[in-house]
Amino acid sequence: MIMKIIPFEEKYRNDAERICVDTGDKDNMINPEHRRFSVLMYCDEYIKYETVYLLVNDEDKAVGYIMCAKDYKSFEKHMTPYLEQIRKECPNFAERADIREYTVLQEEYPAHMHIDIEEEYTGGGRGSALMNTLLDDCRKSGVKGLMLGVDGKNTRAVGFYKKSGFKVLYDSGSGYLMGIRF
Repeated sequence: MIMKIIPFEEKYRNDAERICVDTGDKDNMINPEHRRFSVLMYCDEYIKYETVYLLVNDEDKAVGYIMCAKDYKSFEKHMTPYLEQIRKECPNFAERADIREYTVLQEEYPAHMHIDIEEEYTGGGRGSALMNTLLDDCRKSGVKGLMLGVDGKNTRAVGFYKKSGFKVLYDSGSGYLMGIRF
């Protein structure tokens, strides 16, 4: 199967939102409010304002992405209306409409990212290719540090991030903030 990595194009918006929902909490599949929260919190702002690369298969369908907000202050400004929208439209998830985890280390790590790939397309170096595309972009853009949050129980993801050069910056007991400096 031939795969390519491309910058986000609007024609893939539905694919990106589907990936966000499908790779997230299983409750997304049965709970419309959770699904809406996930798309508003983890997808729409990034698509509109941030850096997004897609993993596209030979059927021209996006099957994965990596999304990055390169500057926290800009991200905070653009994300605020989405957080307000979540509080109105998704009251059961209002307490999760929060980006404070990114403020803790924003001076050293002003950028943050997340990556999602449909399960059937994981492996084979596809995640590494997406990650390397973003890391090269961040270096060229002068980003000084990139961080992410990960569930501590997700040992596969933690291992992947360590292999990609990320270090644990903070351990909350249930998860980690990890980062890489350029």
